[in-house]
Amino acid sequence: GRLRVRGIGGGHKRRYRMIDFQRLRYEKGAPPEPFTEKVISVRYDPSADIALVAGGNRKRWIIATENMQPGDSIMNSPHIGRMAVSASEGDAYPLGALPVGTLICNLESHPGKGAQYIRAAGTCGVLLRKVNGTAIVQLPSKRHMQVLETCVATVGRVSNVDHNKQVIGKAGRNRWLGKRPHTGLWHRKGGWAGRKIKPLPPMKSYVNLPQV
Repeated sequence: GRLRVRGIGGGHKRRYRMIDFQRLRYEKGAPPEPFTEKVISVRYDPSADIALVAGGNRKRWIIATENMQPGDSIMNSPHIGRMAVSASEGDAYPLGALPVGTLICNLESHPGKGAQYIRAAGTCGVLLRKVNGTAIVQLPSKRHMQVLETCVATVGRVSNVDHNKQVIGKAGRNRWLGKRPHTGLWHRKGGWAGRKIKPLPPMKSYVNLPQV
């Protein structure tokens, strides 16, 4: 066969959680109006914690934010008004409805596609500015990204903030997590090794701007 991905294999069995990354998923036959959901429980997941939320006639799993607790009510709204909303943590709004400087997570790259960015444990992005129907967001990697202002994001930071401070302790635990070792052969490092000081890549745009 062909080696597609290095360093992945083995590991303990895991249950697959069906997580809904699209916060504005309406019930069948429901109009596209704002709706609220109630947090029933927050539980462990290998990266970020996940929350079971219920509203209407359904329940679903979503990625929990940092301070989300059972009993909280969260808002999901598709509307962009003239004034920026004062959203609370866990609410989902289009970027155009949020004030500049808001910490966000679970960001879409295209409207209605579902969250694809800022989903890892403890991460958050910043809404930097809004320009001509688009929004510029700073990702956790400090890279800037331009998307349409109708793309939905969750307000707040992803839960399990101390995930990156976890001490593995031994090589065998990495095997439990499904990570295979690198080669044991010793390679002398030349001048190519070490961190390079180079500028960040240009802003990644998901907006089809007209060509001048």
